[in-house]
Amino acid sequence: MATATYKISPALDDRNRARLESKTYNRAYTDIPNRALPESYQNGLGAIFTALTGEDFAGEDSTFTVRADANGIFKRLYSPTVFSTEEKGLVIRWGARDIPLTVTPGKVTVEGAPKGVKFAFKEETIGKYTEAVLSVSVTSSGTLYSLPIPIRSADYEDKLSADLLDLLLDENPEAIAEKVQIASDLSKRGESSGSGERMQGPFVKVAHLPIGDYQVTTYRTKEGGPYGTDYFLQVKIDEPFTAPVRTEVDGEWTDVDTEVMDWAIVRPNNSLKKTLAAEPVIDRENPATLRVISHDEYNGFPTAKVQLKCKAFAEDPEAFDLDF
Repeated sequence: MATATYKISPALDDRNRARLESKTYNRAYTDIPNRALPESYQNGLGAIFTALTGEDFAGEDSTFTVRADANGIFKRLYSPTVFSTEEKGLVIRWGARDIPLTVTPGKVTVEGAPKGVKFAFKEETIGKYTEAVLSVSVTSSGTLYSLPIPIRSADYEDKLSADLLDLLLDENPEAIAEKVQIASDLSKRGESSGSGERMQGPFVKVAHLPIGDYQVTTYRTKEGGPYGTDYFLQVKIDEPFTAPVRTEVDGEWTDVDTEVMDWAIVRPNNSLKKTLAAEPVIDRENPATLRVISHDEYNGFPTAKVQLKCKAFAEDPEAFDLDF
């Protein structure tokens, strides 16, 4: 019988979060090794992870991931989260792996869960927001550990509630997956196509680049945005120029004319996005050439005719082999 209780916060406590926020990161996404976690987190998360998977809580694996901005500053912390799958199932995304959930009328669990592991839909305040979670509770060494795992809603304007999840679990468990966001491809988790190094320079729209050729040394994919998949290109700037750059001024974001030199992170137009969706291989050993051919205007907004010349694309048996 448990003599103590310990609830693990997915957002971390203020003290430990402050330590993460003080660090400068050299990658867009940095997995925090489990060995770096406080002892209490290692004990609690280890007990829960082992109950969910039957495996040891490895020190070199990760539970939390830090997302940093282009300047290496802490931006967001990712923790275990419930997602749906393309096959209409549910998984707990824990670091770099997905743990399948088994959902049957009136019950949610994992295959082979030990006796005494409890699963329940609840409402929890995580950071600034109250949201629906899957609470997982495990007793280990006399302590009852619980982890509220956020459930990512498919519709941000129609947030899931614990009451709705309980209702669906009883009456139509298959419908839960339809209400939950589909997990993104882990292999494209916002990392660049090359080394994964942090990008440098201000964010600039491709329409604001002067006419000419630019070397692209890597790019990054961002999935799940309000307008679908987005991309960012690391572009070398040989000749400085001035362009509107989104900047925070007195607490408000506005476009400020800024001198751009050395490097820029370029936001592509729709034409470039189609090329990037074909998965070109771009890194320092295989740079691409971004050619800005001409400028124009549409509905009062600047546009550009551009072309991205790539040396190679990711191997795909369902795509053309361009080696001819």
